[in-house]
Amino acid sequence: MHHYINSSNELLRRHGYRLTPQRHMILSVIQETKEHLSVEQITERVQRRNPYVSLSTVYRTLELLRELGLVRESHLVGESPRYESADGQAHHHLVCRKCHMITHLDDALLGNLHEKLQEQYNFHGLMLDMVAAGYCDSCWQILQQNEPHIESSRHLPESSVVPDE
Repeated sequence: MHHYINSSNELLRRHGYRLTPQRHMILSVIQETKEHLSVEQITERVQRRNPYVSLSTVYRTLELLRELGLVRESHLVGESPRYESADGQAHHHLVCRKCHMITHLDDALLGNLHEKLQEQYNFHGLMLDMVAAGYCDSCWQILQQNEPHIESSRHLPESSVVPDE
């Protein structure tokens, strides 16, 4: 973790910012967990260390850290933004629509799509974040037991669903 904090401190300084105690706590909270944390979860964990850190400080700090590429903000379907430490230029998730379990996908899964997009479209500083929403196996089994005809037809393209005549 010290490497993450040290490199974050260096980046902050290069952009004219200091690693304040509040920024240090927020970076530490995000780095220490393997979860994707909401603003409220981050605030709660930071306030366990220092109850005087306000929600607005957490919001402002997360915005700065996101802009500098130190944290990654994920917008998952039907949920408030979640935050995690940023590492690498590609980041992919599978998200269960029912239980909201998040599975990180291997960066190599999409091959060199990142480089191809940069080369083909002359797009620079590209961050590639993919979110694929579906159902984990446990939730899928439950849905199939409860409503097999409804869930199965939901996954067919609209053009292949034939209306009753």
